[in-house]
Amino acid sequence: MSIHFLIPSNRPCLSGWSALCSAAFVFVMASCGRGVSLDAPVLLTYNASDGVRSLDPGKATDLESMWVVDQLYEGLLEFDEALQLQPALAEAWKVSEDGLTYAFRLRTGASFHNGAPVSAADVALSFERLRDGTAALSGRWVLADLKADGVEVIRPDSFHLVLSRPQPVFPGLLATPHASILYRGGREGRPDVEDLGSGPFTLRGWLPETAMVLHRFDGYWMSDDTGTPLPYIDGVRVEFNREAGAEFLGFKQGKYAFVSALDPEWAQALRDDQGGWKPDWEGKFEVHEVPYLKTDYIGFLVDSAALAEAGFPHLGAELRKAMSMALDRSTLVRELRAGEAVPAAGFVPPGMPGFGPEERMLDPHLEWRPLRVDSMLASRGIGSEPPLRRLRAGVIGTKPEMADLAAALQHIWASHGIDVDIDIAPSGIDADRVARSQVPLFRKSWLADYPDAENFLGLFDRDRWCPNGPNYTHFADSAVTAMLAAAANMVPGREREALMRETERAVLAEMPVIPLWHDQVVHLVSTQWKGWRVSPTNRLDLRRVRPAHRDQP
Repeated sequence: MSIHFLIPSNRPCLSGWSALCSAAFVFVMASCGRGVSLDAPVLLTYNASDGVRSLDPGKATDLESMWVVDQLYEGLLEFDEALQLQPALAEAWKVSEDGLTYAFRLRTGASFHNGAPVSAADVALSFERLRDGTAALSGRWVLADLKADGVEVIRPDSFHLVLSRPQPVFPGLLATPHASILYRGGREGRPDVEDLGSGPFTLRGWLPETAMVLHRFDGYWMSDDTGTPLPYIDGVRVEFNREAGAEFLGFKQGKYAFVSALDPEWAQALRDDQGGWKPDWEGKFEVHEVPYLKTDYIGFLVDSAALAEAGFPHLGAELRKAMSMALDRSTLVRELRAGEAVPAAGFVPPGMPGFGPEERMLDPHLEWRPLRVDSMLASRGIGSEPPLRRLRAGVIGTKPEMADLAAALQHIWASHGIDVDIDIAPSGIDADRVARSQVPLFRKSWLADYPDAENFLGLFDRDRWCPNGPNYTHFADSAVTAMLAAAANMVPGREREALMRETERAVLAEMPVIPLWHDQVVHLVSTQWKGWRVSPTNRLDLRRVRPAHRDQP
């Protein structure tokens, strides 16, 4: 078993459970040493069933990794729970009138976990590494508009970022996990397994298949309104329990502080027949819920060269539309998401500015139209009964947690004469093969890094083909590219929102993806804790969380 554990270089290396036990011991002693209390340290525990594959912010594409990055790292800017930009490592910034140059001043007193001050040189090296094509970091797309020599260090605390074109969403891109700042840019360490950050918590121990322990960073710069240093709690324990039902059981027993993304089986145990919470759960947890800027979808690899090389069939746009209209999304949401999601009306989620139900109509190719599907397929000689022939559409790749969705789609499409095989692989392997274009159909989700429709529609930009970006379908369309370029030169507002809606319609006319549903951010938080915050991007902010029995941090 691979073990990652941070210890001083002059101490013998520990392994296995000894490492985590040592981390816990050091954790208790350090907490007492702060003089806060001789009581047991305040440790918040939650479960990340998919595990954490890397600590590198540039590789943070799954929620579990992003949540850990949120604790260990910071960027120049951040979004609050209302999706308003706030200063983080940069305490001030301004933009030139032509929208090409951003001037930043770093925060006095911000330091990395090793004690070194955060400097403009660290910013320059971090962005240089993120843009380095040889590093193949999936988050490099957030700096696509930064000029090759676009980081100009003025002083240790000041620098300019120079763009090749105006990009109104650029400040939001700097608030993504990918744009986090690393000590010496990550060049003097191993970002995959080492903590090189300046965030509110530090890494103390990590057994990749078991658990991770984080400690409070006493040098963190942020304080609350009363001047009390943040974070309030002493540490965080992240467990990687993959057993079915273990997370819910741990929450029920009080082991885990919160759970999110309600499983249908959990919902049955929690809710009564009317959809309310069962009496035996009364007073046990609080519900924190907001619309999630997230879309779950089925993607098609549409790159003819990649399909031919792998020996996969090419499914044209009309076939992809038929496969979309074969789906009753309301039933899928009810059966697979316990009703805790909204059937997709497009690819951009309805909580995004300009994409509410009063502004965007349901795309016709997302309607459930089974008779129309049979007619479309029959015109191509495809159907479930002779003399029509069945179509073998290839393989859909998925991770175990989504196998029920793959099975449902397989059954639905088979009833119309379209056969797909299911290939289930562990989460990390599934993500890697999608990024390497090794499966023709795949299930993915995209969650917003910043509140602009470009964050979703940019997935269809030719310049963001994986592995250098999140365009896993390898979709390319000159009209879509032109509209995205035009939007980049427009200020936010109604006109730009209208262009974004037109861009979405152009994408769905080719159907490189089948949007399924948009989740709700739902955190069930034990009443043992207070100060919880949720946002439409589902970032995990634990800085102000504290035990409910403490009136003061």
